[in-house]
Amino acid sequence: SGWATLALLVSPMSWALGSVLGRRMPMPQGMMAPAAQMLCGGALMLTFGLLRGEHLTAMPDARALAAFAYLVTFGSLVGYTVYGYLMRHTSPSVATSYAYVNPVVAVLLGVVFAGESMSPLSWVAMAAILGAVVLLTRKR
Repeated sequence: SGWATLALLVSPMSWALGSVLGRRMPMPQGMMAPAAQMLCGGALMLTFGLLRGEHLTAMPDARALAAFAYLVTFGSLVGYTVYGYLMRHTSPSVATSYAYVNPVVAVLLGVVFAGESMSPLSWVAMAAILGAVVLLTRKR
């Protein structure tokens, strides 16, 4: 739909804008910086969800709750904290290289743990992605 397409276009632009502006704005020190950002983001998402009338229709099963706990722990608490650290201590191009590395890691985890297979073209694409990350992280 049009709204979904708009969201897919605006989301990465908003993330990039926030990343650039976040380097220039006064932020809380230490672990409070990513915590404040996650709390504000969570409050906004909760507000929008409530305004849209979203609610749980049934209690999620144990597997869904475990997946949620994993995403909260590693996707948010660990991942976002590391991203914030990288944004403060490296260039934006290095910090945002996660966008290239995460899909590679996800595919490799699928190969190792889920028995997925990769075509030769997939290996070439993965090498190109990792090569680009190496070029981004090299010193000038």
